[in-house]
Amino acid sequence: MPVEVPSDILAGLKAGILICTSPRSGSNHLAGLMATAGLGNPLEWFGGRRVLELPNYPRDPRAQVLRALKDGRSPSGIYAVKLFASQFSQVAKTVDLPASLPGLRYVRLTRRDLLGQAISWARARQTGRFRSTEAAQNSPRYDGAAIAEALEKIMLENLAWDIWLARNGLSFLSLTYEELLANPRASLVKVAHLVDAEITFESTSAPNSGLEIQRDTVNTEWRERFLSQYSDTSKFQTRNHRGSGFL
Repeated sequence: MPVEVPSDILAGLKAGILICTSPRSGSNHLAGLMATAGLGNPLEWFGGRRVLELPNYPRDPRAQVLRALKDGRSPSGIYAVKLFASQFSQVAKTVDLPASLPGLRYVRLTRRDLLGQAISWARARQTGRFRSTEAAQNSPRYDGAAIAEALEKIMLENLAWDIWLARNGLSFLSLTYEELLANPRASLVKVAHLVDAEITFESTSAPNSGLEIQRDTVNTEWRERFLSQYSDTSKFQTRNHRGSGFL
């Protein structure tokens, strides 16, 4: 069931942006850029670790909708939400999320380097450091099985989004982590056009999200070790039609 949004909240909304993505896709970087450009405050309002740690943050998805519309909104009237497919599947059990978010547009954020994404996720889960502004809780150590698991989960997240968008005939803006890093200004302009907004850049320097790239020589070493351990071009795996395993 959709959430009934009070008229006083609706009056301040111009449009909404839902970032459909998966972990370690550069979504924190995009969120920071969008916030500085007045294109909403796209946190993980539905299940995200940081927002759930906020004092008195509601656990009820219906209340989280209202929180996202209020705290996820910029003075421009544009609000934004960052969402993983796994989070969406949980919220969908009780709330018709798209019907509850007025004026919604979609951004599909992916990462071309899927193995790099899996390595990044496995490392972040191990160290507890998901953003460059956070301190690591543990030292990283190579775990090939954890990387393989992360890779499969990322692929399933991507598949879930792609099927949902296609099945519902939804148009969306496609962005990649790589193009976001290469040209953040152009990426922001595309997002702004999606909601019929214009943004003015105050300087000629690249927009700044406040985050730094965490990838380093450890990631490179883990990639080499993973490929040495798992690479086998003679094998080709596919899920069966019930999605219950690999053939």
